[in-house]
Amino acid sequence: MVYWHLSLSELVTVPVAISFLITFFFVPLTVKVAKARGIVARENGRTSHKGSIPTMGGLAVFSGFYISVLIFVNDVNFRELNTILAGSFLILLSGMKDDMIGISWQKKLFIQFLAGCLMIFWADIRLSNLQGFFGIYEINMGWSVALTLLTIVGLTNCFNLIDGIDGLASGLGGLSLVTMGICFWFTGHIELAQISFILVAALIAFIPFNLYGKSNKIFMGDTGSLTLGFIISVMIIKFNQVLPGTGSSFAFTALPALSIAIVFIPLFDTLRVFIIRICKRKNPFSPDKIHTHHVFLGLGLSHGQTSLVLVGLNLGFILLAFFSAQLGTTILLFILFLSGIVIFSVPCARLRRKQQKKEEIRIRNSELRIRN
Repeated sequence: MVYWHLSLSELVTVPVAISFLITFFFVPLTVKVAKARGIVARENGRTSHKGSIPTMGGLAVFSGFYISVLIFVNDVNFRELNTILAGSFLILLSGMKDDMIGISWQKKLFIQFLAGCLMIFWADIRLSNLQGFFGIYEINMGWSVALTLLTIVGLTNCFNLIDGIDGLASGLGGLSLVTMGICFWFTGHIELAQISFILVAALIAFIPFNLYGKSNKIFMGDTGSLTLGFIISVMIIKFNQVLPGTGSSFAFTALPALSIAIVFIPLFDTLRVFIIRICKRKNPFSPDKIHTHHVFLGLGLSHGQTSLVLVGLNLGFILLAFFSAQLGTTILLFILFLSGIVIFSVPCARLRRKQQKKEEIRIRNSELRIRN
């Protein structure tokens, strides 16, 4: 087969190009089908868009991804690859059903646990070493299974929850995958780099339709955000499995901290929102408009500007973790979360002041109308 004769650089550029082109040409078709079948996100009190926008853009993204991976990614453990594709396809099907007719959170969670168990018990993709976090290194099978399932289910839903504005989930997901892909490439794990960059290419093809599309505007939907979160969670686990002890100059000494930095914005935002809701004695999964991206929208930024700011901040956290690895995992994680609290307290405080001024003006105008 011809791809066995490709050079090392072509092993990435050719499948990346194929993934991009398939997604780019498949998005308009997905838009037409979604509109014809009424698979749209309608405007309501908690959405950030106007009108009815087709969903299931994730179907186009992962069509490009699956086809390119199946054709070009061959120098890899086939049991692992097939299990990753099978598990992600289960998640994709649950997302499609949710976009089309709805699905209970219990069923979605069950499917996520099932896909996670496939990774652990069929492909042996699991976290088994905390690499010095609080002095802990190797962990037993029970803790390994629990931590791996928490990582997979948690990150899958983090990317689903943050997919509230145009370009955010795809932008943050692309950044995460590029970071891991570069590390995989320079440590000799070319097949994992291929998988990462192939999905990045599909996301790049999708973003213009999502951010700037008019007649062809489309959302990723649960089809895309859940599947994206699942694959990133699996790649994060592989990141922690294969990078320690590589012997290369890119070997990292605080991988758990870098792993969290790679997905810091989705993770931090989810934890922040859950804590606020619990403190208000509300269901942590109840819908509202208190996510970080809602804060920036409230300050007057557009969807594109907000996504760019948050992706830029996530890049900053990645660089902080990468260049501060010598501090160790525990101290570095403390610095990351402390930095997150300080940085995001500023826009939150500005939004509160803006809302207070707006309320004061409303009360003043109301009093003037009463007097007149």
